[in-house]
Amino acid sequence: MRSSVFVALALGSCLGARMPALAQSEPLSGRLTGDRLSAAFVGKVFRGVYEDGVNWREAYLVDGEVDYEDDFAAARGEWLVRDDLLCTFYDGDLTGGCFIVKQRSENCFDFYAVDPATDRPDASRDAMRSGFDWTAQGWRSDRVPTCPEGLVS
Repeated sequence: MRSSVFVALALGSCLGARMPALAQSEPLSGRLTGDRLSAAFVGKVFRGVYEDGVNWREAYLVDGEVDYEDDFAAARGEWLVRDDLLCTFYDGDLTGGCFIVKQRSENCFDFYAVDPATDRPDASRDAMRSGFDWTAQGWRSDRVPTCPEGLVS
């Protein structure tokens, strides 16, 4: 599931996906945008878990490179903020995509994949408001995670 979503996300991003519909309507509480989104990730290392329970680690380097690993693979690539989305793309066989990032608590972030075919997040607006149906959840590795119990690996 995850790899097919990322392939579609990567293709849409390469084709210049438009800003998702969510970004054009009322703001989503806790959503990071623009400079706040960049500042939250530049030079930081995050750890997290995907919806399927796979653990991941990603370093967002100052020069725009990204160093990624999960329970099954590792890759390097690039990251950037575009249209208020956090985007990651990898060299080699792994693909990437773009995500709406919502800060759930002091050190807990929900990542919602944006489907380039529809220009919409995979989760509904109500689900995002409630903190459900995220693609991944993560936290800065240099701080104590504040994600809900049972989701921290």
